[in-house]
Amino acid sequence: MITSSEKIQWHRAFEIVEQNALDQLYRDQTTTDKYRAFRDLCKSQSLSVVQFIIKNRLQWVSASTGKIDTTPRTTEEVFTDEQDAKIITNDFPYNFSDDITHLVAWTKLDIKSDPQSEIGDLTDRTRAVIDRYVVKTFVEWLGINRENVVWFRNFPALQSVLELSHIHILIRGLEKGKLEEVLGSPGKVLTKEDLEEIYQKF
Repeated sequence: MITSSEKIQWHRAFEIVEQNALDQLYRDQTTTDKYRAFRDLCKSQSLSVVQFIIKNRLQWVSASTGKIDTTPRTTEEVFTDEQDAKIITNDFPYNFSDDITHLVAWTKLDIKSDPQSEIGDLTDRTRAVIDRYVVKTFVEWLGINRENVVWFRNFPALQSVLELSHIHILIRGLEKGKLEEVLGSPGKVLTKEDLEEIYQKF
């Protein structure tokens, strides 16, 4: 991945996501160095990056065994069960301008790629499901203007953590109170009615 000290402004971030040109996102050198140091720390503790994230950031650990638990409660669809999703900050964000908050929504379910896509993109239906979750959480629940929210899922070749599915959410001008409300939560998961409405379109 390239590094650059030039901040990615909102209009450019929006353009990159809309064009699906995700390989044009980058970190600055300081954040890149921090990420490399973090990987070394994980290695020294005999943990993979995903194990560290699950245990320390997502806290998906069985209360009875103390072991990592990423078994989903439902296999129906992503972002439909509160126990299967959690929103946290990106500890190593891309080099966005200061008005952009970079969050990550993790899910215990696999976000499957379109088998017909050479780059591992999402199917239109999966994209619609995720978009509904993002809108329901950030627009309808938190009251953020739709034009200030974009999301993406990196192609497999660009993902630094392949073992656990996640999406990135970028928000312009997020208020501190709203950030505190959403952090550590599953967001507003989808209902059967939400899914039925989406499925009728495909």
